[in-house]
Amino acid sequence: MYDSLTRQSYKSYIFIPYNFGYHWILLILSIETGNLTVFDSMRNPKSAIQHIIDPLNRVWKKFVKNNKGRGQWRPELNVNMDYPCARQQQGTNWCGYYVCDYLHIMTPCGKATDEETRMSQMGDECYSTDRINAVCEQLAGFILNEILDPRGEFYPDGHIYRGLPSTS
Repeated sequence: MYDSLTRQSYKSYIFIPYNFGYHWILLILSIETGNLTVFDSMRNPKSAIQHIIDPLNRVWKKFVKNNKGRGQWRPELNVNMDYPCARQQQGTNWCGYYVCDYLHIMTPCGKATDEETRMSQMGDECYSTDRINAVCEQLAGFILNEILDPRGEFYPDGHIYRGLPSTS
């Protein structure tokens, strides 16, 4: 985790889709502020994901210690579990689609929108079947065009794995 954080530290945000107990959530780490925002469509308590928050905090502390002078970071992540993202309907297993949609909303995709505008698009409502189907179509298109196509930005030819050398 530390090496990944170091390689991505020039970015404003790091998006961490995370699966635990058959449930997907999205963690967004703001490098500039040390805020970790949790997008959980089921609104689990912090204790349900403490097993990932603790290692992230250890990595963050090491990162802050090894990068003194680069920023004014607090030594621990500020975890926000109360962000008003859309809620998953009881009895559904759509959490993965919610995470995909959160990612789609939060990444500007070339559009000039600010963070507050993108975050305000999430709302606090349950998604309709039509919206879930639209997310499925977008995800399938992304996989086909950007991952499986050799001309795609994320085609696994090794170029996206190049970064800063490991410091450990």
